[in-house]
Amino acid sequence: MVIWFIGKSASGKTYIGKKLYQKLKLKFKNLVFLDGDSLREILSKDLGYSKNDRFTSEERRSRLSKMLSDQNIHVIVSGISNEPKIREWNRNNIDNYFEIYLETTKTTLYSRDPKGIYKDFIKGELKNVVGEDIKFNVPISPWIKIDNNKQSSEDIINIIMKKLEKIKL
Repeated sequence: MVIWFIGKSASGKTYIGKKLYQKLKLKFKNLVFLDGDSLREILSKDLGYSKNDRFTSEERRSRLSKMLSDQNIHVIVSGISNEPKIREWNRNNIDNYFEIYLETTKTTLYSRDPKGIYKDFIKGELKNVVGEDIKFNVPISPWIKIDNNKQSSEDIINIIMKKLEKIKL
């Protein structure tokens, strides 16, 4: 099983992913959490943030997730994951792949902005920001689409858990 959180920076991918990890770890001892920022430090330190570099980074993340899943290690991934071709590859190549899109308004993203990405973009000090000067490709058919503007993390986790229970995972 691979549960993949997709969304723009500050949409809550890492926060919700970690909360779900804590909940599912009680049931699945063979569960790992892969955060896009952490993986970038490990697997993609040689890359920048251009569209091509982002594609390569996403591809590496996908291949690692598949490798782990193929060894019966369950994976929760959080990453912007902006490339439709990579998402399609995931759907076609990773068994039990569940894509969760965290939809958030620009107002919410700007108010959260824990890394100061949007603030720096607005000041002209940063470029190659997905959703700003790089188009964000909204997932066409995610397993779950969640409005993460006002719901609590507990409500979001409950939505995901209920859907997992329905498919007997």
